[in-house]
Amino acid sequence: MASRPLKDYVPALLLAAAIVTWVPVAWIYAAPIVGLSGIAPHSAHAPILLVHAVGGLAMLGLGTAAIYIGWTRKYFKGHRWFGYGYLVVGGTGAMAALALSVIAPHEPRSLYVATGTLAAAWLGVAAMAWRAAKNRRFDSHREWMIRSYVLSWTFVGCRMANLLTLFPTLRLEAVTAQIWMFWIVPYLLCEFALQWGRGAAGPAGARDRALAP
Repeated sequence: MASRPLKDYVPALLLAAAIVTWVPVAWIYAAPIVGLSGIAPHSAHAPILLVHAVGGLAMLGLGTAAIYIGWTRKYFKGHRWFGYGYLVVGGTGAMAALALSVIAPHEPRSLYVATGTLAAAWLGVAAMAWRAAKNRRFDSHREWMIRSYVLSWTFVGCRMANLLTLFPTLRLEAVTAQIWMFWIVPYLLCEFALQWGRGAAGPAGARDRALAP
């Protein structure tokens, strides 16, 4: 039996890496909110934070399942329902994140511009994924869902931003800069990966060169 090329394993390896990184972070940060043991410091906005935490866990768990099913085609009859759950419950969590960004309950308040922009980007990308599926453009749907899942995964980076100090000269504002970096850079890398093949040399590229002045 011929061995499968290494590139066939790349999606599974990336998915495994995502799970390995988000599970402990979700357990440390989201689980105490959902279990109410860590809700006391946020009593003034506890209901919104609870919705956000549940939605964040749904984004990661249901999104992982939906992408796995989409890639492997296993249990494909359940793909639509995992996708609906991801969009509805995850979208509710993202809207809660937008509400928290408006309230801006903690310092530095500038970080809520970064997290609010991330939530708006997630909602926009998820809407594009739903639209593509509704119109049966499954190639486009797959790419938008990958983008959406990457934005969901940046939950990990945003939590890391609260622990690291990469820009000490920015002092209190360092966490804001780090949140921007930890969600924009993964999204850009995802976009480069999705678009890489479309810029490769080939018949279309040769035709474009022939038409160039």
